[in-house]
Amino acid sequence: MSEPSGPQWVARFPGSTSPSDLLPEFRDRVQAFISAMKNGGANVKISATYRPPERAYLMHWCSRIAGYTDPKTHQHVIDPPSAATPMAGVAIDWTHGGDDSAARAAAAAMVAGYGIKYPAVLVSRHTQRRAVDMTIDWTGTLTVRDFNGQERRITMPPRSGSNQILVDVGRSFGVIKLMTDPPHWSDDGH
Repeated sequence: MSEPSGPQWVARFPGSTSPSDLLPEFRDRVQAFISAMKNGGANVKISATYRPPERAYLMHWCSRIAGYTDPKTHQHVIDPPSAATPMAGVAIDWTHGGDDSAARAAAAAMVAGYGIKYPAVLVSRHTQRRAVDMTIDWTGTLTVRDFNGQERRITMPPRSGSNQILVDVGRSFGVIKLMTDPPHWSDDGH
């Protein structure tokens, strides 16, 4: 028996915020990069590493049923609840027995519960253990050593993960920034 979609699903199939749940080589690079930033005076808060496929599935379909604006085309995308494909092990009723209004409201509540800002995909670097979402900030000058030990002084804004010098430092560690998604870093920039 399927359970209707809604905010109660958000706590199920929890994701990780621990670098230890990443692929070993990428984990080591992420930990070294974070250590270099913290040693330089940055604040680093990880919000996501590994995302179980079930969680990605729930995030994907709630964002499509609730509707979102595609960041590349700026077109509004919305799918009928009946378009959601089933996933083994996730007994969810996206359609609410054919009540589209209830289904869309439940999907919107899930989007809010997950804090989804960008359309969620079914397979991502997070489901592959190859990505980390982190918020980075600092005050004043950040002095950080890149992977080769070269000291880099960051004096100009932004004082965030979008700073181009910090992006270059991350790349030296093999932790590559996806510039269109503020907290997202991965092993290949996707």
